[in-house]
Amino acid sequence: MYPNHLPKRQTGSALVVAIFIIVVMLALILSLSRLSLSASESLVYEVQGTRAYLAAQSGLELGLTTVLPRTGVVGCINTTFSFSDAGLIGCQAQVTCLQQALTPESLTPQLYQLTSLGVCSADAFVTSRTLVIEVRQ
Repeated sequence: MYPNHLPKRQTGSALVVAIFIIVVMLALILSLSRLSLSASESLVYEVQGTRAYLAAQSGLELGLTTVLPRTGVVGCINTTFSFSDAGLIGCQAQVTCLQQALTPESLTPQLYQLTSLGVCSADAFVTSRTLVIEVRQ
């Protein structure tokens, strides 16, 4: 009833459809893996940025205790703090101080500007944050 050559023409169509589906699935998997890699890198930078901010904040606090200790005024000291605590391993804070004399009419004769640069590194990821604070004697 049917000619013998008809089934032979349709034998390769399933193979073409299968290859097409495999290529589409491969492209989908590659794009999802790139998206996942990008999301994980942005998460690492966010965590490292928070750690750098906290290192800069800690540097400011430590710098304030060196510039204005309880026993009196020491004055400006530029220093670098390296942290060994569990949360800030691989971080350091570079604190610079600028001393400015105020006008003679002011009640406080000195103004100190502390700038703290917090830098954290983990593998190839390096982030930094800068904080500035002004204090009067």
